[in-house]
Amino acid sequence: MQPSESATQLLARYEHQPVLRGLVQLIPFGIGAAIESALLAQLNRYREEQLQVFFDELGSGSVPLTEELTRSNDFLHCYFATLSAVLRSRRHEKIRFLARLLRGSFDGRVSDVDEYEELIGLTDELSHRELVILALLNEHEKANPIEEGENELQRASRFWPGFVADVKSKLGLGEPLLRALLVRLQRSGCYEEFTGSYVSYTGGRGRTTDLYLRLTRAASSIKDIVP
Repeated sequence: MQPSESATQLLARYEHQPVLRGLVQLIPFGIGAAIESALLAQLNRYREEQLQVFFDELGSGSVPLTEELTRSNDFLHCYFATLSAVLRSRRHEKIRFLARLLRGSFDGRVSDVDEYEELIGLTDELSHRELVILALLNEHEKANPIEEGENELQRASRFWPGFVADVKSKLGLGEPLLRALLVRLQRSGCYEEFTGSYVSYTGGRGRTTDLYLRLTRAASSIKDIVP
């Protein structure tokens, strides 16, 4: 049985790798076609599950989708950009976050399409582990406001061991790998490391940024991204 046109498109990565395709075709007795059909069916089931998580979350908002809204060019632009990110995401937590971000595009939490493009692009680039690290750091920041006479580094120093322990507990990451991921997160604009001549400060600590706060406001909640 030949795969449908839509199923073939879903398997774009496989369809456009002629070397792998040629290897499958070398299998005798027509098994190659059977394997190809099985792979397509498995991929379709996997993507069906992703989309179900996305649409369930999208439909759970307090502001309902309307036919008028879904015919809007701006909404369709946001929708297709989000759908692309959903199909590149493996973790259900991130898929639900993407759905909430799309809801933010039509319930007033995102100012315009340009801002949405920035936020969806940012979320697409961040891995689930990176989103968890940012969420955990932000939770510690909110639980530890700056005290009188204290600077941000001093505040961070109070909770940093607990933050590192939380990352270890939730993600299984030791401090050396955490430090490496925090360096990577600086490029996202969601995290910045403290710099300057602080006494006995050896680097490696920082804070979430205003861009990260914009992202969390747009999606209304990020707590359930933490395992």
